[in-house]
Amino acid sequence: MSNIIKKACILLILVFLSFDAQSQELLMDTEDVYGAEISAYPEFPGGMKEFFDFFNTEFKAQNSKTESKNLVSFNVEPDGSIKKIKLLQFSDAETAVEIIRVMKMSPKWKPAMKNGKAVSVEMKIPIVFTSRQ
Repeated sequence: MSNIIKKACILLILVFLSFDAQSQELLMDTEDVYGAEISAYPEFPGGMKEFFDFFNTEFKAQNSKTESKNLVSFNVEPDGSIKKIKLLQFSDAETAVEIIRVMKMSPKWKPAMKNGKAVSVEMKIPIVFTSRQ
């Protein structure tokens, strides 16, 4: 077995071990955030229809003839700002970069509320492109 393959195997094992520990930690951190105590969930100004109108206006489609399914994850912070933007599923790198660019332009959201206090909550939104003919 070559040295590169050995290093790759070790790295893969470390990634799996750290992922398991991180997922357990994440579950513990979010249990009470996503529990019944949340009185209001994050909301884009004007609702989700307005979010998709904003997104469609700002997105510069380079590959407008292709169909793709993308999934973006981000946190709505207590001040309504968007942080920790990640693409969990994307069709190509160019589309991923453009989705992140547009998400960074997002106006502030109405934050989630828990026990009368604004809290940070992770959101996941599917972004689906269909071909126009």
